Amino acid sequence: TYLRLSYNAFTGAAPEGLGELTQMKLLQLQSNRLTELPNIPELDESLYNTSTFVTDCGVPSAFDEPLECDNCTMCCNANE
Repeated sequence: TYLRLSYNAFTGAAPEGLGELTQMKLLQLQSNRLTELPNIPELDESLYNTSTFVTDCGVPSAFDEPLECDNCTMCCNANE
């Protein structure tokens, strides 16, 4: 399963069902206004390296409380 959902102006919490997609190979959620992420299993980075699971977590953030993720491979807002 490959989900490229970036740049769609999604708002609110991402659906919990995303974490249940056991064949997920790629998940890109950056450049939306998501406030919560479901628990996404660690994805295999062998196909897409650091762009396997991309989100808008980290700082600086457009939110008062920055979005946190446990298993993302790239945080678009990270100052690192």
